[in-house]
Amino acid sequence: MVPVAALLSGLVVLAAGCAAEAEAGSTQERSIVPPDAQVARERADRNRIKGEEGAPVRVVEISDFQCPYCRQFHEQTLTKIDSAYIAEGKVSYLWIAYANPGHPQAFVSTEAAYCAGAAGKFWPMHDILFERQDEWSGAPDPYELFVGYAEEIDVDPESFGSCVRNSTLAPLVLRDYTSVTQAGISSTPYFILGDSVALRGAADFGTFSSAIDTLLVLKGGDSQPQ
Repeated sequence: MVPVAALLSGLVVLAAGCAAEAEAGSTQERSIVPPDAQVARERADRNRIKGEEGAPVRVVEISDFQCPYCRQFHEQTLTKIDSAYIAEGKVSYLWIAYANPGHPQAFVSTEAAYCAGAAGKFWPMHDILFERQDEWSGAPDPYELFVGYAEEIDVDPESFGSCVRNSTLAPLVLRDYTSVTQAGISSTPYFILGDSVALRGAADFGTFSSAIDTLLVLKGGDSQPQ
């Protein structure tokens, strides 16, 4: 079992204050990638967390946007986990990248997701990248496609494009990669539930539900498994 502390030891993961920050700014302000690289990195790091900070169970997903099995998990399982557990305040969900060196567009697609995340739109970009994996993954340079996706989700294309082209958030992608490999993980998707349970591969909702329900009972977050 990979201890979650070892995996997260190098990550910022600043969950506190996320909701307040989202509520404080206007839609226009949230759609712009901050020009300051440090601010952009901290916002991208926060905005890849979905769910309530105080949720009784944390789920960590290690993923790769160019991985077909990660797309399968996104299409078949994540939405169900979201509605049953994340939206209900039972699970907080953290996405961490493993940009597989064998996937030529894995790194830049993660940069695109994190640049969108710096503008408050990580999860909308996450969804588009998996839904249109076949469109961008074979492109020699998917930059224009990514800019188009950013416009679709109301991210300012100029600041987003600058973020991707200048590799502003490459340090965050590299930090993820280092943390994952140092933890001994080399395949995706890979999941750590409640700091103690590991699942490898595109597990189905039933498998997740059983594991999460058990953890909720142990944490006192639910009276009975579903």
